Amino acid sequence: MSVIGEKLTEFAGTMTSVAMAETGTVVNNAVDAGPFGTVLYTLTFGETVDAAGETGPHTIRGQCFSPDGTTLTFVGGGTWRNRGNRRELKHVTVLSDGQRTFAVENLDFAAQTASGTIYGLE
Repeated sequence: MSVIGEKLTEFAGTMTSVAMAETGTVVNNAVDAGPFGTVLYTLTFGETVDAAGETGPHTIRGQCFSPDGTTLTFVGGGTWRNRGNRRELKHVTVLSDGQRTFAVENLDFAAQTASGTIYGLE
């Protein structure tokens, strides 16, 4: 059974663009994620799944530019929940080196910021 492992890093950065598409909201972010380096990624939000319109699925796809010059790509998905002007996300990703991570992320649409914590998955 897989479990959430140790905290790998915290991250923070900015939303570089937000687009409203027929398929859902698309957000591009650039964050500093410690040992993962600069991380550029796209979140695509799906339709709400509850009657109140407060939660739904999302996908994530991106690339890490590590301080040592290596790069890793990643894909994943999870769920989002509205919290006023903020959106809380929880997602699992798989990196191109096989590493699996779990992240709790907070997007602040008014401030156009992204921040959170990445954990290893065992």
